[in-house]
Amino acid sequence: MELFFGSYSVGANQHHPHTLVTFAIPDLGVKFKAPFNATDIVLDYASLLTLLEFIEINPQLFANRALELYSHNRALVDQIKTCTICDPGLAPYLHKALEYRAKMHYSINWVAPSDNPAQRPEID
Repeated sequence: MELFFGSYSVGANQHHPHTLVTFAIPDLGVKFKAPFNATDIVLDYASLLTLLEFIEINPQLFANRALELYSHNRALVDQIKTCTICDPGLAPYLHKALEYRAKMHYSINWVAPSDNPAQRPEID
């Protein structure tokens, strides 16, 4: 099953940035977005962890399915695949994602932003 996650900014006010974490599961018709105040890669980690928590609390939806996660953030994908980070501040996020990976055995891959349904502002 393909699962997509991402984040994006809405509005251009730099004093009050409005950023969203999102995920989409097209096979189930699930779309999610929520405001989250963070920057760049932290937003994408927050989106990933939100998606993984959703999977964990809804096991009946994902039983006996291979989980293929997709992100537009190549750095995040590489960090999870290699279990390494460049910024020590990201260590807690990577650690949590790897804990979920041990439980759920998901794969993670890069997808172009234009092919990522979680990157589309029209997500409901």
